[in-house]
Amino acid sequence: MKKLCSIALFLSSFFLAVSILIPETYAQGNRPVSLIKDASVDLDVVNTPIWKVINVMEKGGITNRNWIQIEVNFTTAVSNKTGETLDDVSAEYEILLPSEDGKNYVLLSGKVTYWAFSLDGSKHRLLAFVPPRIIEKWWGPSNKLNKTELKKIDARVLFKYNDADIGIGYQVPKQGTAAAVAEKFAKAKTMPNLPREKNGIQGQDKTPWAFLNYDYYETVKQTEFAK
Repeated sequence: MKKLCSIALFLSSFFLAVSILIPETYAQGNRPVSLIKDASVDLDVVNTPIWKVINVMEKGGITNRNWIQIEVNFTTAVSNKTGETLDDVSAEYEILLPSEDGKNYVLLSGKVTYWAFSLDGSKHRLLAFVPPRIIEKWWGPSNKLNKTELKKIDARVLFKYNDADIGIGYQVPKQGTAAAVAEKFAKAKTMPNLPREKNGIQGQDKTPWAFLNYDYYETVKQTEFAK
């Protein structure tokens, strides 16, 4: 009987300690709260922005090329503590980019870490890009890429905090489903012969958009480059 009482006392102490250690932000009663929710991915085609610098002469004969812009929208959980943030969240971007003839695919990926997401229950935005060189390497001339083609492409973003998955979002092609897109990416992970372009997706900090609409998007801490 004494042994059973000791075990019961230990278990009750353990669960009390756990309940104290888990922040109120992450738990609501006995149910976990999603830190990132309603995430969505939208691909678009954009030209290289032109910066005007008064003491630098522009080079002639250059044609603006196209980039794939990846815009992510999501909502954060609401914290009971004023001003609380979720620091060092990483977003892992992936796109299954088809070749121009649609017969082959390449898995483009990139990882970006962000300074802090405010846990305010409001909408937040991220921005990432696929450079023209990457598009031309796998798809074809970037100036032939258009938004209609991009809307047919599968894309996803996976949010991680302290190595835990805390949210996911997709671009879902017309008449498709998120479950079908998720299945495609899961299958791609098991295909060793599928071409992969690591670091083919970059945060805006590594692009000409680094200082544009700065307060509209979340602040990048660093674009991480995989080996």
